[in-house]
Amino acid sequence: MRVNRSRVWLRLASALAPALLFVTACGQGDVSPQNTANSAPSHGTSTGAAPSKGVASIAASASQFTWIGEPGAGSAPWVNAIDRARQRVDYNVYLLTDENVANALKQAAARGVAVRVILDSHPYDFPDAVSKELAMFRGSKVQVKTWSPSATSYDHAKYLVVDGHLAIVGSANATYSALDGGANLEDNVEVDGGAIPADLAALFQADWSGRPRPSLPPALIVSPGSAAALAEQIRQPGPVMMAEEELYDAPDVMAAMEAKGRHLELLLPSSIDSEEMANARMLASHGVQVRLLASPYVHAKLIVGTEAAFVGSENISANSLDDNREVGLVVTQPLVRAEAQAWFAQYWQKAKPLASASGTSGSTGGTSSSTDGSYPYLPLGISESEARAKWGPPSSISSTTYHGKPETVWVYPNGARVYFQDGKLVHVSR
Repeated sequence: MRVNRSRVWLRLASALAPALLFVTACGQGDVSPQNTANSAPSHGTSTGAAPSKGVASIAASASQFTWIGEPGAGSAPWVNAIDRARQRVDYNVYLLTDENVANALKQAAARGVAVRVILDSHPYDFPDAVSKELAMFRGSKVQVKTWSPSATSYDHAKYLVVDGHLAIVGSANATYSALDGGANLEDNVEVDGGAIPADLAALFQADWSGRPRPSLPPALIVSPGSAAALAEQIRQPGPVMMAEEELYDAPDVMAAMEAKGRHLELLLPSSIDSEEMANARMLASHGVQVRLLASPYVHAKLIVGTEAAFVGSENISANSLDDNREVGLVVTQPLVRAEAQAWFAQYWQKAKPLASASGTSGSTGGTSSSTDGSYPYLPLGISESEARAKWGPPSSISSTTYHGKPETVWVYPNGARVYFQDGKLVHVSR
């Protein structure tokens, strides 16, 4: 999801209700880290050891934690969790179009499990998403509500709670591109046991019924109001790795990243726009190591360091941190941190350093060129005819509105969406 304060854009690579917020946290475990990034999910058992000072001190106790990295895991962790349900499944997710997940929810409801789903009421990139999602569950016993905090903000949380005992939190929507399609880079964690799943169940119940947000432990980082907590994660001692889809105006977070300097590795999608490119170059001027990855698309929202790992739905933008419903989890369990770091390192090696990568996408950033040169950089502000001359005709054209202003959306075979207002290019998303 792409958003900034002046223009609250929502751009999500993965295709597809009161305020919903999801976050989870975990305690430390006495386990040895693994060295493979895409090995089968493994569990670490919490020992209840006292956390160190700093960000780790906010960790909450739980029994088991499992790192779920995409591409690789697919929809299986979500389907398996739903199949385990005996009493209740609560799922808050921005987009839900994956048939495996949808079928698991319907089958659980058919066998007598109470299944409730909260979806965003107006996902920006997909004007017909809600009607398709509702049609998917029509005739089933699944209860569905759609909701967004306001006309200019979104229910962007992504968490599943099963029987108040098992939860999955992270960046992945329930879509083919996020899960089985292998198109996206996603980070998630499963929490089995302890207090966090029950806390998330209480949050879901409050949002489902339109009541105020309940009191939550600090390890659950929830928007609105998550900027300071995310900045604190970046300030943890030692080197920090971050994989982020967006890089917009979030002053507290950007200041923490700038201060981290050369001890911060930042992985971004190669399709960042000119504003994000300017921010990336600013951070690089302060020593931050920045790389751009063309594929898989970086939809992750990961902060991992020597003390803790953050996974969740929060993007680096004022809208995401100050206005949306977002949920994230702070994990201190050593095995999860090690697996997150190995997962990050694998894609960091495939990415291009900012200086060389930005040279392929134009001097001011934007959509990266394809290998055959058929999708060159598109400067914002050009006309529809100029865009067509550079990229050729789109595969489809649709329309939407933003803040009541009409937009024309061109969709291309490479998956890119090109947005025009009054005949002028205003955004390109991958």
